[in-house]
Amino acid sequence: MSLSSFYIMVEIQCPHCGKNIELDEGLSGMFDCPYCHNEFIWENEKKIKQISNQHINHHEPMPLGFKIIFGIIAGLILLVIFGYLFLLMLFDNAF
Repeated sequence: MSLSSFYIMVEIQCPHCGKNIELDEGLSGMFDCPYCHNEFIWENEKKIKQISNQHINHHEPMPLGFKIIFGIIAGLILLVIFGYLFLLMLFDNAF
């Protein structure tokens, strides 16, 4: 990675929903909140770059399909572990 790929970020609050949003330092203009999707104007004192209607990147929630697959796998792992412990207790009187 080069030094030009690092950005200084500022954290602001959306004036509509109040959630924290990260912006590149020096950006000014109209932005869309990634949470409530309302537009707001951010005026930075430095005004290095003027951006209009900039979409703000944020972390997307985990897709539903991934949650279902992860839940099934975790459930099967727990079933095997507890099933093994139950059989061990039942036949060996280990506990």
